[in-house]
Amino acid sequence: MTIRREAGMTGGAGGASPQQAVRPAHPWWPTLCVLSVIIVSEFQFRMRGYQESLSGSPDLFVLLEVATYGGVALFLFLRFRPRPRIVPPPAGLSCYLLGYGFGCVLILSAAYSPFPMLAMVRAGQVVVVLALFAAIARYADRGALHRVAHAYCALMAAAVVFGILVPFPRETQPDRFSWLYVHPVQAGEMLATAVTVLSAYLFTLRLERPGPRWPLWAYLLCLGLCAGGLLATQTRGAVFGAAVGATFVLWTRHRGSRKVDVAAVSTLVLMLIALTSWSTVTDFFARGESAERLASLNSRTDLWALAMEQMAQYPLYGSGLAASRGVFLDSMGLGGGHNALVNLLVDNGILGAAAWLGLLAVIGVAATRLAGRAEVSRVDGILVLSVLAGMVANSVFTEELGTPANAAFTWLYVLLAWVLVAGVRRGEPAGTRAIREGR
Repeated sequence: MTIRREAGMTGGAGGASPQQAVRPAHPWWPTLCVLSVIIVSEFQFRMRGYQESLSGSPDLFVLLEVATYGGVALFLFLRFRPRPRIVPPPAGLSCYLLGYGFGCVLILSAAYSPFPMLAMVRAGQVVVVLALFAAIARYADRGALHRVAHAYCALMAAAVVFGILVPFPRETQPDRFSWLYVHPVQAGEMLATAVTVLSAYLFTLRLERPGPRWPLWAYLLCLGLCAGGLLATQTRGAVFGAAVGATFVLWTRHRGSRKVDVAAVSTLVLMLIALTSWSTVTDFFARGESAERLASLNSRTDLWALAMEQMAQYPLYGSGLAASRGVFLDSMGLGGGHNALVNLLVDNGILGAAAWLGLLAVIGVAATRLAGRAEVSRVDGILVLSVLAGMVANSVFTEELGTPANAAFTWLYVLLAWVLVAGVRRGEPAGTRAIREGR
């Protein structure tokens, strides 16, 4: 059993005995906390209109969501007893600063939001995600993060099976696959992340890493379910994001001349698909829509033009957390900017967009360095970089990566914690080092 020793409890005068100074680790708490946050944020058990959401009127499931976030916060506080003084390790200073900085911009923007009740709830959820990020970065190890990734993929595969066996009625877009009352766009985004993660594990099966190792058939089964569900959602941005993520897996997995081989084979495969299935591919992405609608990216270009007008009124700080939902709903009947950067510019202005871009950059740079190592943390770098690339590609068409209380936002901070944990060069877990040094 893994044990951890508290700082200042190594015996001696006034110190506790070695038997009292140790306590068992909790390797599953990151998995339970992350999945709990994702499930209550994304898994919709009823239909709820935009106007009800904006008004902040609670129902049973809203109260359950708030209670779950509160439960995670209470667990973190009781388990780790955070201290007022935070001293991040110098090697991860930029990650901590940008992680906390982006979160603080979102929280502070709730003060001037036109929807105060909704904004206050979202700000509270950001606080919980920040606390979870800090706890994972300090007290978890790489094996725990791989357990999070495996459990997430199992959850997504189970959701696809549930959606097939128990189809819920959908009044809008009934031909697109989902489960419960989850919107196909959100379902596609979550499945795209799972497809990227599973691709990373499949192509790095022979590389050393901690955490669980499923048999090959289990990875293939989950990948087949998630990829099939992703295509059935007909979410074009998510499919594009999954393709980008898988491409990053292939490119970072190999080195030197092998990259040329991978590029040649990939080009050949794409050519064969184009020659044999071009009409099927174009029909999938066209989705039966007119040329006019496709040219405007499903009305997104009109939406983004409106966003630029709104941003011009409050360019530096934005209109406030969740303001974009009301702005776009009143003008075009769409509850969001359908682009993470555009949404941030409206809600949080240039300040929020700059903090978000900086956060993406530090995660990407740190993951690239990990992927280039010859040691066991290489798998971590490949997975983090590929998932990040896929989510950023999908963020061109949907806003979740730049807004709180959803799977993409939670994954963003999981990836940030991951590069901090994997970046510790010593053999000891990051949490042991933090506790030993009194942080």
